[in-house]
Amino acid sequence: MGCSASLFGTAGKEKAREYKETAKDVLDQDGDGQLTMQDVAIVAGKAKEQVQAVVALATGAQEPPAQEETAAEPADVDVMIDATEDGGSPHQTPGKKRSTRRKAKSKAKRRTASQAVPEAAPQQMSFDDTFIKRFAPNGQTWRDYCGAVPPAQNQEGQLIGVWGECLNSAVIFEVTDGSYPATREVIEFAEQCGYGEFLHLLQEAEGWMREEIEAAQEDTHAFMRHVTPYGITWAHYCEKVEPKLDANGYVNGTWGQCITAAVIFEHQNPNWSQLPAYQADGPAGQVIMFLEQCGHEPFSEALLTTERATHDAIEQNGKLPVFKEVYQPVIELEPAPEVAEDEHAGPEMTGVKKAFVVGCNYPGQPAALRGCVNDTHSWKDTLMKHYGFEEKNILVMHDELEDKRLWPTLKNMKNGLRWLAEGANPGDVLFFSFSGHGTQIDSDDGNEADGKDEALCPTNFREEGLLLDNEIFDLVVTPLVSGVKLTIILDCCHSGTAVDLSFIWEMDNDSWEEVGGTRYVAGDVQMFSGCQDDQCSMDVAGVFGRPQGAMTMAMTKVVENDNSLPYPELLTRLHEALEEGGYDQKPRLTSSQKFGAGSKSFSLCEGAIPNLNEHLGFTGPPRVHDTRTAAAELDAFLWE
Repeated sequence: MGCSASLFGTAGKEKAREYKETAKDVLDQDGDGQLTMQDVAIVAGKAKEQVQAVVALATGAQEPPAQEETAAEPADVDVMIDATEDGGSPHQTPGKKRSTRRKAKSKAKRRTASQAVPEAAPQQMSFDDTFIKRFAPNGQTWRDYCGAVPPAQNQEGQLIGVWGECLNSAVIFEVTDGSYPATREVIEFAEQCGYGEFLHLLQEAEGWMREEIEAAQEDTHAFMRHVTPYGITWAHYCEKVEPKLDANGYVNGTWGQCITAAVIFEHQNPNWSQLPAYQADGPAGQVIMFLEQCGHEPFSEALLTTERATHDAIEQNGKLPVFKEVYQPVIELEPAPEVAEDEHAGPEMTGVKKAFVVGCNYPGQPAALRGCVNDTHSWKDTLMKHYGFEEKNILVMHDELEDKRLWPTLKNMKNGLRWLAEGANPGDVLFFSFSGHGTQIDSDDGNEADGKDEALCPTNFREEGLLLDNEIFDLVVTPLVSGVKLTIILDCCHSGTAVDLSFIWEMDNDSWEEVGGTRYVAGDVQMFSGCQDDQCSMDVAGVFGRPQGAMTMAMTKVVENDNSLPYPELLTRLHEALEEGGYDQKPRLTSSQKFGAGSKSFSLCEGAIPNLNEHLGFTGPPRVHDTRTAAAELDAFLWE
């Protein structure tokens, strides 16, 4: 594969000088061609007058003064980032170097307000705010990005995950700025969140991160080594997918998210150009160069246009061109590095036990439920009393918690799934449960024969969207190595094959069915669904009239009474328990490994099956899901 030439040279330097002169013209208030303290005083005075006018308007004291310039866009934005320094002009400042290869002085046309996105409160910040109020690559503040999940570590005991990203960004900010103790603030915030036992992990990570950053030399792929929300590097993710364009000509999907993250990184670390690793083309420029190295040069201009529009949106507090994530699953098939000959040759299960338990009641929404939060309490009690899980290793998210930072939003659920799988070693035990609404939506990636993706509904699904089955798979199933055991319980509608595991247990002939669209992985994963793909899971009055999900009530009851049942018999007991309660839903069992289910007793914690799949990855024609019937009526109700 050939390498493209450097994105910068004499033209880039001339453009940097042009930006500097533009900023100088904007800030030169008295027109004398010099930037003086008097100019600063004038700018500060104007800012003060504007603040006073806003306060007066809010209190009804007076009408706002007429504005000659175009008003800011309304608050129907996905991400709002104030890129100004020290309360100054929102225009490009001398200290903020773009990595753009601009071929013309005119800026790309921005998206119009008619291209609506779900309403969200604009997030405003200035460079005087604390570090954790700065923005992570997905548009959340670091406070929200990290606060909902504990720190994680890899097999070498090094900090990884969202806290690793946050601390690394803080180190970069300190190295390039030098005036604010960002890393100390991150560590103190971790302690405030109740993660005191991980402080040594963060402190050690600060040391080796700083050494690596200060020692880094020029690297044309430096930004592409940053980690994606799916726990892999941008380089690994992007090189495996084709660029996609939206109706407006912007690059979305994986490459669009990557260029957006690069631009946000530049604005949140305004002195990034001081680091040798990023001086080769700059973060966003490195993304464009990598795109061309991957053979996608025809998309270079579209990606450059997307970068320009993203810079403009951030500088003007506007709407990001890639304001809605379009997920692209990685489609590839590779030989497994290790295949076990004996399904009983798994490791001793003496590792960590971690659980992520989620419940969405959707309070105040037309589709509100009653029992899903109670399901989280039931599963937490069952895990601790019957399976030896420690409370500190059980992450609970539901939408009745006083701390809304821990509500199961789409972004929080993704981060929670990352936390669950990151750093898992052979012998570890993982558990994930979701109680809430499930649905099916049109699939645009071609891997579903019926054209539908199964999806979970986070508590804010109306604003942020849905968690797709493909995303769940790549977040919490794909990363697992052989010998890690994961059990998934989905007590929601359309959940029969909602994680797209390789094998489905057919009760009629007591055997595994391998279906099209198969995804092979090394980890040992079993998923129990609340119903078939074309059915609904019920929210019912449980013990003593306490609302619960019917599947959760039945399964916790069965496993607490007898947790040594063979898998097929456990499934039969679940069917019987639901039938006795008058419920039509039929739970399903799917698995990542084709093991002897009839002779293996169910357990959340024992007997991990080593990898039996000869290949890992995605292959085959699209899988066929059951056709929905009355379930479509529920979907219509969800979106009222």
